Amino acid sequence: MYWKPNICKLHKPCIRNIIFDLGNTLVYFDFSYFYNGIAEREKKLSGLKFKKYIYDNKLDVKLMTGRMSHREFFRKVKKKFDLKIGYGDFMFFYADIFWANQNMKRFLEKISRIKKYKLFLLSNTDSVHITFIDNNFPFVRLLKKRVLSYKVNMIKPHKKLFKYTLEKFHLKPEETVLVDDMKDNIISAQALGIKTIHYNLHKKFTSEFSRLVKGIS
Repeated sequence: MYWKPNICKLHKPCIRNIIFDLGNTLVYFDFSYFYNGIAEREKKLSGLKFKKYIYDNKLDVKLMTGRMSHREFFRKVKKKFDLKIGYGDFMFFYADIFWANQNMKRFLEKISRIKKYKLFLLSNTDSVHITFIDNNFPFVRLLKKRVLSYKVNMIKPHKKLFKYTLEKFHLKPEETVLVDDMKDNIISAQALGIKTIHYNLHKKFTSEFSRLVKGIS
């Protein structure tokens, strides 16, 4: 599908800025590959207990907000579960949980050629995951203007992260659309006047996007 540059209706602000979420929007992910991969490697480890420990202690949040290094993360779970695996193999399992959303890959490659739009990435992520994604899914590198949670010590759905993004790039909320799979993130963005598309079905997404850029409510 091809979108013509914005032709805004009278008194309707044009969409000039598109902010993309990353996980389960541009690329899919499944953390069970990590939990189960380590559990299978360790034999005596329960993947469910491993997952519960990480979530109960908010280790995932600490990684995404840059408050814990991956070395610290590894040392903590290694000690807790008496893991035998080395750091390198551990991080391989941690990183290799993603696969491309081919529909969004094609969309992003096309929309990036329409110079009318400024494109941004806003993601709850950490340094290992974003490096893995950039190396393995080159289309994501089309999004050069980025706000990454671990670098700014904030995560979605907190409104202050959306405010920070608008201010950092001097964006007007009424000219900006967020594409995100998480409803809480959509609600926070809408509260600031940002247009939103809740990403779940790609066909539904393209229809909503087409309506937005044509200025149809």
